[in-house]
Formats: sequence, structure tokens, C-alpha cells
Amino acid sequence: MTDSPRSATLLTGAFAALGALAVLACAVLAALQIQVLNPLATVPGSSLREIHAAVGQTADTMGWGLMIAALLPGPLSAGAAAIAAARGRLRGSVVVLIMLGLLVGASPVYLVASFPAGMTLADTFGVGGADHAPWGNVLHALSLLAVVALAVVAVVQVVRAGRAPTPSPV
Repeated sequence: MTDSPRSATLLTGAFAALGALAVLACAVLAALQIQVLNPLATVPGSSLREIHAAVGQTADTMGWGLMIAALLPGPLSAGAAAIAAARGRLRGSVVVLIMLGLLVGASPVYLVASFPAGMTLADTFGVGGADHAPWGNVLHALSLLAVVALAVVAVVQVVRAGRAPTPSPV
């Protein structure tokens, strides 16, 4: 029987772990895109060391502080939710909603986190400040898929709640 409390707890734990890993993977990909992949694509033929040396000769920075401040709350929140789920303090449906909500934030958080680095590259090398490497699009697509999944989960929960027997008035 799969509806036992033990199997529900295991399923919730699996959702929590996978969700936390997905959120962490998004943050790592965003940081890699911002600090490595995009600079290399912006200045083809230059090494990362050469790019950072050129940036170091200007008054700009690659925005490490804002990037860390923007990207860190997602994985920390996902980790906290996963721990709460592992301790049985969150239902599976709540865990799914939390993790999807955090994944929805992947795109806007990436845009905020990448802004200083993009502007620094634009100012230093006389190029556009937009992404030159395609990997930011993965975050945008994942964020969009999470919005759709979040809407589907919300509708399913509302429909299920509507089907639940209502207590009769006394």
C-alpha cells in the first residue's frame, strides 16, 4: 500500500531533496554563467584571467557581492524547506509548491545577479551588456516551466479540495 504515512514521508523527502538540488543547481549555473561563461563568450579569444585583468584596470567590478547576495537565498530557503520536510513539518504538496516557487524565481534572480557583471563587460569592452553565452536561457526556460507547473499544481489542489467531502452542518 503506497498511501501509508511512511511512504508519504519518503515521497515528501524525495521531493524536498530533488527540489533543493534543482534550486542549488540553478544558483550554481547562474554563478557560472555570470562569472565564467558569459565573460568568455563576450570577449572571444581572451582568457578569463585577461578579462579580469582588463576589468581590474577600470573602476568597475564583476558584481560578486550582489551576485552572491541575490543567488544565496534560494538554495538556503530550499535547504531549510528540505530539512523541515525531512522532520515531517511540511506536507508533500507544500514542499512541491515551495520548490516550484523558488524555481520560478530563477530567471528574475539571475537577471538581478547578472546586471553588474553585464554592465562591467559592456563598459570595459564596448559591447552590449546582454548575455553573449546561451546558458542564461536555460534558467529562463526552467523558470517558465516552473510557472506552468506551479499553476497546474495549484489547479489540481483546488479541484481536489472541491471534491473533498464537506462536513454536514450540525
